[in-house]
Amino acid sequence: MFATPELLPSPTRALEAKLVAPTLSPQASMRKYTYIPLLLNPVVNLDDDDDSNEPTAASILLEMAQLQHHAESPRARKRCACKVDGCTQISIRYGLCSAHGGRYVCKVEGCSKLVTKEGVCTAHGGRYYCIVDGCRKQRLKSGLCFAHGGVSYCIVQGCTKTRQKRGLCKSHGGVALCKMSGCDKVSNAKGLCRDHGGVTYCNTPGCQNLTQRGGLCRKHGGFTYCQVRNCNKGAIKGGFCRPHGLGKSLD
Repeated sequence: MFATPELLPSPTRALEAKLVAPTLSPQASMRKYTYIPLLLNPVVNLDDDDDSNEPTAASILLEMAQLQHHAESPRARKRCACKVDGCTQISIRYGLCSAHGGRYVCKVEGCSKLVTKEGVCTAHGGRYYCIVDGCRKQRLKSGLCFAHGGVSYCIVQGCTKTRQKRGLCKSHGGVALCKMSGCDKVSNAKGLCRDHGGVTYCNTPGCQNLTQRGGLCRKHGGFTYCQVRNCNKGAIKGGFCRPHGLGKSLD
C-alpha cells in the first residue's frame, strides 16, 4: 500500500528536524536513509505550483551524506599543512612537519633519531625482527631477514644477486642512469653522473672538495676513523668500520 503525500513529512522540515535536534530519537538517528521512499514512491509527486528553489528529497539526501562523510572522516581533520610560512608539507605533530620539528623522536634521553617501534629508534631496540623462531636479525621483506630469504633476487635466470632497480642486479643493468640524453653512465646525485654535475661539494666556503658526510669533505670533518686501534678505515655506524662493526672490539 502506497503512502499518500499528506502522511509523508516535508523534506525541508525533515532536514531541519535532523540538523536542529539530532538526539531527539536515538532510533531515528541511526536510520541514515529515512526518506528514500520519497524517491521510490510513484504516487508522491511535487506540485507544479511549488517554488523551484525548494530542495528536493534527492538533494537533501546528498547533502546529508556529504556532511556525515566529512564529519566521520579522520583524514579530513588531520591532513593539514605545516604552520611554518611557505612550507607545504603535511603536519605530523604540533602543527609542524618532520623538517620543522614535528617528527616523533626516540624517547631515550639525548637521542634525536626517529622512532621506528614502541617509541624508540632502531639503535635502542625499536626494530622488527625476523619471524623465524630464535632469529634476532632485522627483517627486510615478508617478515624475513636476509639469511632466511627476505630479499628479492635478479630476474635474470640463474642469477642469485639481489636486485636493485627494474628487477635487475647491478651486473645486469639494475642501476639508475644519468638523465642527460645520450649518456649511459651511472647517476651519482640529482639524477646526473659526475660528468654532468651529479656531485655535491663541501659546504665550507671556498672549498671545492666533494662531500663525504654531513655536507663536509674529509678535510673539514666529514670523515671519522674507526675506533679500533691501528685501524685507518672510515667509521660507518656506531663509530666502527664495517669489519669491526659486529664485534666492536677495541683491541
